Amino acid sequence: MSPIQLNIENETDFELDSEPLQEAARLICGSERPGAPCQIGVLICNDEAMREYNRLYRGHDSATDVLSFDLGAELPKSDAELATPVFCDIIIDINQVERQKGSNSLEQELMEIFIHGLLHGLGFDHIRTGDQKLMKTKEEYYKNKLMRGVQ
Repeated sequence: MSPIQLNIENETDFELDSEPLQEAARLICGSERPGAPCQIGVLICNDEAMREYNRLYRGHDSATDVLSFDLGAELPKSDAELATPVFCDIIIDINQVERQKGSNSLEQELMEIFIHGLLHGLGFDHIRTGDQKLMKTKEEYYKNKLMRGVQ
């Protein structure tokens, strides 16, 4: 299995169990980029911080649930693109996750948002219809694999 480094910074009072996110990163990176080293930064923040990040990086003056940055997108690709190192950052607004969780627990919704953000960080997108179908399929696959133990 490829080396996965997941660095989590939690700026909130939410007591985060990082193991489910570690497991998700291992599974997703190991499946999508077998053999590639993956370095993933995760920031858990509140509405105010997310609003500032969203304004700074996307030009939107509002909070959102997740922002993802594929930091390796501009790196030169090798012939074996899947083995190219993965560098991505994910910012998650825990307040927005709480508001949108519906019948999910906060931990379940956080996992779903993390899966979505990590897939973006790996280069998947949902702007065009074909890309949207692929990303949705991948999200459902990983949610089914990972959500069984998340309360």
